[in-house]
Amino acid sequence: MEQKNYTEKIRSERGILEKIMNYIPGYRGYKEKELRRDSDRLVRTDVVNRLKIAKTALRHQFANPSQIEKLKTDDTYRLEAVNIRLDRVTQRIDRAVAGYSGMLASIKVKEDKLDMVIEHDLGLIEKADSIKTDVEKVTALIPGSAEWQTAMDAIITKVEELDKLIDERSWILRGLEE
Repeated sequence: MEQKNYTEKIRSERGILEKIMNYIPGYRGYKEKELRRDSDRLVRTDVVNRLKIAKTALRHQFANPSQIEKLKTDDTYRLEAVNIRLDRVTQRIDRAVAGYSGMLASIKVKEDKLDMVIEHDLGLIEKADSIKTDVEKVTALIPGSAEWQTAMDAIITKVEELDKLIDERSWILRGLEE
């Protein structure tokens, strides 16, 4: 008798979503797919936002043209290389194929494998955060100094590593095609 009351209590406390899932066949899978889709987009949006913050910080440092005039040719190259690479990876992530099967998607991903893509995307977030932190540090340095040059070279390397992670993400998605 007690077990029956306990079961009834649990049933009565379920949310409306859980009740719908019990009545509609396939709804649970649909909802999980929607959650994965949202998660995938949130991850990519977060990476893009971190990179935009980094780029904005760098641009603010050189908003005054007299700052750029102080740079040597190699330093100007470093600055442009970081800006161009940040633009490129930001666009690649923002426009990346979503890790889910959409109605009109050209790549269809097996739902049970999508967690692997999301896990890989954690690496994207961590790398983007590292780039953002490094850019914030470099803006405190004297442009053109040896320390600044070393820091800028390190940022270029990290952005290239992020670019490779984006390629790996595409390869993972291709491997998951149905």
